[in-house]
Amino acid sequence: MRAPRTALVLAVVAAVLAGCAGIPTSGPVERVQDESGLGESTVRYTPAGPAPDATEAQIVRGFLDAMLAYPVTHRVAAEYLTPEAADQWRPGRSTTVYTAAYVSSDAVGSGRIDLTADARLDAQGRLTRLGTTKRWDLDLERIDGQWRIATPPDGVLVSRGWFEDYVRTFDLYFLDQSGSHLVPVPVHEVVGDQLATSLMTSLAIGPRPGSAPGLTTAVPPVEDLRASVPVVDGVAQIEFSTRVGDLKPALQKRLSAQVAWTLRQVPIVTDVQITGDGTVVAPAGEPVQDAGGWTSFGPDKSRRWATVVAEGVVHRVGPRSRERLPGDWGTDDAGASMVAADEERVVATWRDRARVTAADGTDPVDITGERFLRPILDIDENAWLVDRPAGRTRVRVHDGESFVGVPAPELRGISSFAVSPDGARYAATADGRLFVGGVERRDGRVVGLTDATRLATVAGARQVVWVDGSRVAHLGPPGSQVHSLRIDGTEVVDAWPGGGQLLPDIEPVALVATAAADSDLYLLDSEGGVWILDRTRWVAVDVAAARGIA
Repeated sequence: MRAPRTALVLAVVAAVLAGCAGIPTSGPVERVQDESGLGESTVRYTPAGPAPDATEAQIVRGFLDAMLAYPVTHRVAAEYLTPEAADQWRPGRSTTVYTAAYVSSDAVGSGRIDLTADARLDAQGRLTRLGTTKRWDLDLERIDGQWRIATPPDGVLVSRGWFEDYVRTFDLYFLDQSGSHLVPVPVHEVVGDQLATSLMTSLAIGPRPGSAPGLTTAVPPVEDLRASVPVVDGVAQIEFSTRVGDLKPALQKRLSAQVAWTLRQVPIVTDVQITGDGTVVAPAGEPVQDAGGWTSFGPDKSRRWATVVAEGVVHRVGPRSRERLPGDWGTDDAGASMVAADEERVVATWRDRARVTAADGTDPVDITGERFLRPILDIDENAWLVDRPAGRTRVRVHDGESFVGVPAPELRGISSFAVSPDGARYAATADGRLFVGGVERRDGRVVGLTDATRLATVAGARQVVWVDGSRVAHLGPPGSQVHSLRIDGTEVVDAWPGGGQLLPDIEPVALVATAAADSDLYLLDSEGGVWILDRTRWVAVDVAAARGIA
């Protein structure tokens, strides 16, 4: 039976809800060395099986307790079920997380579970917040004179405390429509010896609706995956029943990239080997592939600088350097409010107009507008311009040839807009709220934005940036810190990263993040000062009276 897909309980919910149910009352407890490096609890718990002559309520309570076994096993939990129910029960189908559980029995042959439910996970480990009460009415039958459950809940039920001890957040990596960029989808998995198996199984399930528009996969379906993914001397051994080694080289590369990026999150995995029906996936000629490879499928991590408009020119500011932008923009900023630049293109905005040029300032293309937000250059060199005529949101994209209007959801009071490093999603703040949605593309061109989903934040959000493909950071109200959360609403961190009072005595007005391996964060304060986060402290950059940062 498959291990349940589980999630860290949301910090926002955890701060409000108190108490924890399902504390083990029987069975041995063992403490072992933590070798995974993921910070999980070292407590191991083996629950007891059904006691002789147990009542209906005792059987239901024992079943609830048995689902808290760690390392994860459902063998003992199945002993509380009738043989037919045990055969049909699918614990990997879903996981419900609860903060309080009450068991009762009002009639002979019946039982009931009432839960205060925090969240639910699907078979892939994707989380949906609940914050509600749920009830299961169970039928029990006598088997050889002993009560057993005939109608168990669908999936498993685990306590919040169990979640916090044994579950961590990971990313599954799928491909965008072009097959050239990896897009992360956050999921929640039980840590331990079966982590590689759980992640690979979830990856093989494939992209699901609601993850991001247009996601594809080169990974064969889960039915073709061997049930276990052993890790031997650091090598994760993935085996399919199909001849994956006969795939075209381009498809082998995509398959390898998805597997390597997903399994590199397992601390003990250093390499991967993908086989199938006597064939080996070796697009670069090596049957054992470096799990840290295939960087070309990710965002550009070499760019670790922000673009600052100050002193009449445009500067490129990095962690240890500052230089003028090459070309015309490095000699005259033309009065622009903000400028975004990469190695190929520059896009600048004023309050009422915008301009896209080549990197050296040549080949300018101008467009008019009202109250432009920060300009964006995405992973495919598209220049994004968002403005607010008459208070409504307008999105236009220059794809290298012309400007195209992009249908977008109406976000009244929009104050910031950002595109994820992989180009698959957008984030926005509007009237103090934080939203995330998907970018729709057709034949590589941006054609629309999906409806936005609001994320709960610990403080009002006034500007958002992408830290990586599945996490955003945002500025809170004046006087607050930088906050962070994942796009499924989990791992909400107040005063990110690391907690505590990180900001100096400044009023931040703009926030920038790069796509480096460990994202560099930059701030612009209300006095025009520029700051960069150096590990755990903010350091001032030697640039005078900046008026824009991108």
